[in-house]
Amino acid sequence: MKKIICIVFCLLLMSVATVKAEEAAEDLGNIVITASRMAQYDYKVAGNVTVLDRKYIEASNAQNIPDLLKQGLGVHVVDNSSTKTTTIDIRGFGDTASRNVLVLVNDRILNTVDISSPDLTQIPLSSVERIEIIRGAGSVLYGDRAVGGIVNIITKKGTGPLTGRFGTYFGSYDRRATDVEVSGSKNKLGYYFYSKYNDDHGYRQNSDVLSKDFKTRLDYDWLQKIKVDVDYSYHEDQYGFPGGLSGANLSAMGPRATTTPNNFARSKDSSLKTGFAITPWLQDIYYGQFVLDLYLRDRDVFDSFSGFDTGRGTRTTGITGKYVFDHTIFDKQFNFVTGVDIYDHETDIQGSGSNTDDLTISRTDFGVFGFAEYEALKNLFVNGGGRYYQAKYAFSQRNGVAVDERQKPDVLVYMGGLKYEYAKGSNVHASVQRTFRFLATDEWYSSFSGTLNTDLKQQKGIQYEVGLKHNFADKVTFTVTPYWIDNQDEIYFDPSNFVNTNYDRTIRRGVEIGQETKLSKLMPIPFVDELNFITNYNLQKAQFKGGANDKKDIPLVPHQQFSGGFLTRFLDHYNYSVMGNYVGAQFAINDLGNVSPKIEPYFTLDTKLSYELPNWEVYGAINNIFNQQYSSTVVYSTGSGAQSFYPSPGRNFNVGVNVKF
Repeated sequence: MKKIICIVFCLLLMSVATVKAEEAAEDLGNIVITASRMAQYDYKVAGNVTVLDRKYIEASNAQNIPDLLKQGLGVHVVDNSSTKTTTIDIRGFGDTASRNVLVLVNDRILNTVDISSPDLTQIPLSSVERIEIIRGAGSVLYGDRAVGGIVNIITKKGTGPLTGRFGTYFGSYDRRATDVEVSGSKNKLGYYFYSKYNDDHGYRQNSDVLSKDFKTRLDYDWLQKIKVDVDYSYHEDQYGFPGGLSGANLSAMGPRATTTPNNFARSKDSSLKTGFAITPWLQDIYYGQFVLDLYLRDRDVFDSFSGFDTGRGTRTTGITGKYVFDHTIFDKQFNFVTGVDIYDHETDIQGSGSNTDDLTISRTDFGVFGFAEYEALKNLFVNGGGRYYQAKYAFSQRNGVAVDERQKPDVLVYMGGLKYEYAKGSNVHASVQRTFRFLATDEWYSSFSGTLNTDLKQQKGIQYEVGLKHNFADKVTFTVTPYWIDNQDEIYFDPSNFVNTNYDRTIRRGVEIGQETKLSKLMPIPFVDELNFITNYNLQKAQFKGGANDKKDIPLVPHQQFSGGFLTRFLDHYNYSVMGNYVGAQFAINDLGNVSPKIEPYFTLDTKLSYELPNWEVYGAINNIFNQQYSSTVVYSTGSGAQSFYPSPGRNFNVGVNVKF
């Protein structure tokens, strides 16, 4: 408690600055929210931030958010033969990426309190305005799980006159979907409504996904002093688990087969966020802005694996408040944010069939943070911040021997850095940040052993990062970002004894290199309105340090990745894209000793052509043009030494039409 009081006192001292309000900044680019948890133009952020805006989304061949993210610099997308089970990895965390990469939707946390991956199928791509990707740690600003990176998905809001769209598409594997959206604004009320029905029979047997989605976002601006944003979403689905295939299965049955035709799951997930942005000052005085967000989430999941049935119900409530000051003091830019994050989760786990689970795990999170960036010299910015974080766990186990346990870990992390803006849109930066991750609720508990393991340690680490972003006359943007991550007590599932445990130490080193060239600005091309060339390259090395696996590679982390291609608009109405994605060799999940053959590298090439008029659009896409046979996920068995493969889709097609009004 003394730590909390000291930190809050220091933050309050920092927040008493007052100055006169200035005119609004010139709109020079997209606004990025996640980089410093306060609005900032993207030309000012460091090179470890990528923004995929609506224009990019519409031009790309992506069918869903995982498809889009794999085109981002430094992002590795892994699935178990289904988009429902997709995991997003940033900076080499392998099969623990779902607990080390934080995913947000309009600043609302999408990660669950357990070990399951954030369900990216809940956010249909058509409802997304932009996606902001931060590669690297964000523990100070965002707290738990923001170790490898942060993905913030920003959905659409209603503006202007009433408009709408009806869309439908069909594709390979009996894939079909229908969606509708309506948006607009009247007086000071903006409204957006979206609904989608999706039926995808899947590339493999028993990989079907049937889902229904509804989203609405309402915002109201009262006297330019109070802005209210209500964001509600509902998702319902049922899906199959095709499971892995051995090498013999692949040869005898083919990649589309399954050996687990009866494994399935279903889920319901509803969430509500109500946000208030308050600027209560007089017109000519600016003291900053207060933001208050209230959260409710209700998630129910049932899964069945060969008669081992488990039901999980999780209820989450949350409140976050922050104060933002982002103006100048004595002609020097000063950005400051401080706030409090409070979440309460309760998960009931109930087994049936051969599963005897019967327990409740609750967790309450409290975090207080502060971050400031100041222009110490002209265009030279120094920044720093800190966060105190505490989690309270309660375990109530009713099956077998009754257990009633309590845990209350806490941590203090901090960061510091420099940034020099040597030209518009160009900067160099360096930073160091302490990181942490607390255990997911079901990392304490193993269904295999039916016992709690309260001796696990919380994960801690430190990240060093430098980078360069250079803008050549708004025609070419180039970024390079080397990094070093040193973690202790990283939490993982030990396949040798089927319990969660801690690594001694892990080291991750890498460099991310990206560029975007606007070829149509460099040289006029007849009939071409816009032509962009994009390339991303990621070189990384993730290894164990010390222990039995010293200097061995961390599984499911490729040494090299490359993505790139062209996006073009021509003859006023046509859009065309072609994007390639290469993923290098990597060791299979559970192969901590690097004893089995590596997962083969693979390359896929996708393309899309669309024709658009004011009131309608028609498009067609081909994915995996060369019909590459590959598995993005392979699991190694420590008992038999065999590998299980999860084949990814071969060549497939999509066609669709959108009618607008």
